[in-house]
Amino acid sequence: MSEANPAGAGTATLNRLIDGYQGTALLYAALGLGLFERMDATPASAAVLAGAIGVPADRLHRLLRALAAIGVVDELPDGRFASGAAGALLRANSGSGLREKAILAVEHYWPAWAAFEHCVRTERSAFDAVFGTTPWEYRRAHPRVGESFDAWLAGETRTHCAAVVAALDLRGVARVADIGGGGGALLHALLDAHPQLAGVLFDQPHVIRAAAGAFGAAIAAGRLELAGGDFFAAVPVQAGLYLLKSVIHDWDNAGSVRILRNCRAAMPPGARLALIERVLPARARDDAATVLVDVQMMAITGGRERRLEEFAALLRDAGLAPSGVTRTATGFTIIEAVAG
Repeated sequence: MSEANPAGAGTATLNRLIDGYQGTALLYAALGLGLFERMDATPASAAVLAGAIGVPADRLHRLLRALAAIGVVDELPDGRFASGAAGALLRANSGSGLREKAILAVEHYWPAWAAFEHCVRTERSAFDAVFGTTPWEYRRAHPRVGESFDAWLAGETRTHCAAVVAALDLRGVARVADIGGGGGALLHALLDAHPQLAGVLFDQPHVIRAAAGAFGAAIAAGRLELAGGDFFAAVPVQAGLYLLKSVIHDWDNAGSVRILRNCRAAMPPGARLALIERVLPARARDDAATVLVDVQMMAITGGRERRLEEFAALLRDAGLAPSGVTRTATGFTIIEAVAG
């Protein structure tokens, strides 16, 4: 019987990690070429696709083979290529947000991650060290990147909406406020699922302007209000339930408490607040995805993921009393609080 080879396994793992940038770059190149929009249900040769795109056939063939090697397209026995399930998700009209995530990885996050050591040595995010600004200000100054971010965030939120909507306790709630709700994907799902519910979407003014078009019917019916502002200054909205999904993880403790205190100041008697966040596991391998989001926050926003007791401490510091915890089916946890 042959002996196990831990060194060999370690080498394979490290090579996979070190070479990970290649897959991201291959996807980004394919997106830049509009490749997945050219690949439909009908398989095509590299020569045909190259002619449609206007690139050398040999070069495109090599790219297609590499994409097949990493499982993004299908290489058929006759040498033609077809868009696999993964490739279909990268089309502009897929709504998955994964196309935009790949673009953001290269154009928005990659330079900061190359400087990750900086945010370990200092209290400054790597993004700030590289770009000299926050990701929010950068996206405002670079609308195309901002549009990619909003599209990715909407797609990411939609994948969790059903589970979150099913888990939320809406008893006695007539009006919901989605604070820092971006394009409003979660609020849209809530209003669709609960026809008796009204809502208000609160975010930065330029985000609200971009989101307005998706809510025409709800606005016309009087079920939705749009409110632009700065949640560090005030949260001037009234509701029975305040939702903050993936908001607090963007900020350090001081910033988080400031946001929550402003929500507390706006809450009418009997109102509740619900944080919808990932919760750090006791051991990293119990939830590797959340641990990796934690270092993404450290690199990009300066925020962090937290344990349940850390969320509870933030809520208490803001004058709120933790009142319940509900796990959803997709990795997010709802942490509720009432006015303390």
